[in-house]
Amino acid sequence: MSSQGPEEELLGLLPLLGQTRGEDIANAVQIYLEVNGININEIVSIATDGARSMTGIHRGATSILQKKINREILTFYCIIHQEALCTQTFRGEIVEVMNLVIKVINSILAKALYHRQFKDFLEEIDS
Repeated sequence: MSSQGPEEELLGLLPLLGQTRGEDIANAVQIYLEVNGININEIVSIATDGARSMTGIHRGATSILQKKINREILTFYCIIHQEALCTQTFRGEIVEVMNLVIKVINSILAKALYHRQFKDFLEEIDS
């Protein structure tokens, strides 16, 4: 949280060696949070790509994490994956536009400097 409200920041990327079952993902997340001094009970929500290993009712990573902290966590598809799912039902012209939008967003997010410049640009527009 900042004075301007909630902010999002990438904590890190975790390499998963071997299997990528829900329990493997949940354990890796828990260990990574502990190493970085973040209490697992502070998790409020999780954005996933919708893979079964993440969203499975009994053995998905989100379900396992919810059991570990003994309360419900808000779960949703990340916006990029929502857009990708939507493109599957649209006509060809719209799919081309959506693919371009997804490519631009991924490019901006992949480069920290571009991402900061883009956020600054959006703030200037809103002002």
